Amino acid sequence: MNCQFPAIVECADTHDFIHIAGASVLDEHHWHEGDRLIDRAGGVHVLSQNQAGGLYWQGVPELVCLPKLNASLRHFAAGLGICCIPKLTVRSAEEAVALVVWLEMQ
Repeated sequence: MNCQFPAIVECADTHDFIHIAGASVLDEHHWHEGDRLIDRAGGVHVLSQNQAGGLYWQGVPELVCLPKLNASLRHFAAGLGICCIPKLTVRSAEEAVALVVWLEMQ
């Protein structure tokens, strides 16, 4: 996987976001098929399952869609009880990573 860390993962089942400082941190979590890793450069990798049942990160050719990412981040922040949700807007994947770090500290 060609990923530029730090990154964030959007969990497919809960729609939560998790900050990932480096590749070694990926092994510390229990991921599910469909989870999306978004690196600081906007690269997207979706957790896929091979025929043998193993999971792997599959790179997607397009960069992350910022309007959709902003909507998902606002939903995540609202679930944490953060106020002023409409003002939460990131202009880059790198800003999204920083926002998730900040939200995790709240």
